[in-house]
Amino acid sequence: MGQEVRHLRERSGWSQSQLARAAGMTQSAVAWFEAGGTIPTLPVLERLAGALDMRLDVRFTPNTDAPESRPPRTGAC
Repeated sequence: MGQEVRHLRERSGWSQSQLARAAGMTQSAVAWFEAGGTIPTLPVLERLAGALDMRLDVRFTPNTDAPESRPPRTGAC
């Protein structure tokens, strides 16, 4: 995710400081995230997406690597 944010930021011609200001973060927080040094919360991802004029999509997708023989999970969360 950090690499994608960096790519989008660079494509926009922004510095880390500019993105940080637009997202309400510090430059060091953006740098740390881009380097893979942190796992961001959903609100942080939403702020970054908004600052980059992007939409954040969070999805569950089927695991195509899962063995077919695994029984379905049951029970409450």
